[in-house]
Amino acid sequence: MKNITKIFSVIILMIFSFYYTEKIAIYAQNNTPLKKEIIVFKENNQSASLNATINGNEIIPGINGLAVNVEKSYNVMKTYNTFIENELIYDEIKPSISVSDYPEKIIVAGNSFKKAISIIVSNKNQNIKYLKHYNINYTYISDTKYCVIIDENSCYFYKQRVKPSIFLNNSNFIKNINEIKTGSIIYLADDLDKMYIDVLVKHIKFYNLNIYNLDNLLSESNHI
Repeated sequence: MKNITKIFSVIILMIFSFYYTEKIAIYAQNNTPLKKEIIVFKENNQSASLNATINGNEIIPGINGLAVNVEKSYNVMKTYNTFIENELIYDEIKPSISVSDYPEKIIVAGNSFKKAISIIVSNKNQNIKYLKHYNINYTYISDTKYCVIIDENSCYFYKQRVKPSIFLNNSNFIKNINEIKTGSIIYLADDLDKMYIDVLVKHIKFYNLNIYNLDNLLSESNHI
């Protein structure tokens, strides 16, 4: 009986020993200058998420927040034992109001935070070659990718409906080009005159807007 008690006591002692050794190791790791520097950086540089904007049956996607993943970042940097900002690893934080939670809503624009627009065209558009010439990123419309055209003012984006912000044709171009702003989804008429493509490109560059495909403009990811 005494031997059993002794063996049991040794096992308990070993368990507690391993437990406290691990705790001490974790404590020591969390108190290294590098770990502390990463934690301080995280506390001072978190990016809050932006909620999607809802107006009746319409919605504009939000933006995920960003927070430093301390453990992953530390594991990358501990080899160098030096804080390197470019080596930080971030986690994305979904907005509390997200476009993915409202599949019945119509997307009418991308989030203005991205400082970007999207250009969408159909497979009949005569200006695709000019867009390629200018190295302009555009989204091609078909039944199997991106959108299904319903009419000149709306389409379907995957399972969620998208209504372009601006429709440009030869008769309304001069009026509507000034409506372009960050987040705009621009649908180009199939027969839009080439000279208007030149004007459109210059207009977008003048306002320093990026041109993303529809995937990236409507995504709530903080990374492109």
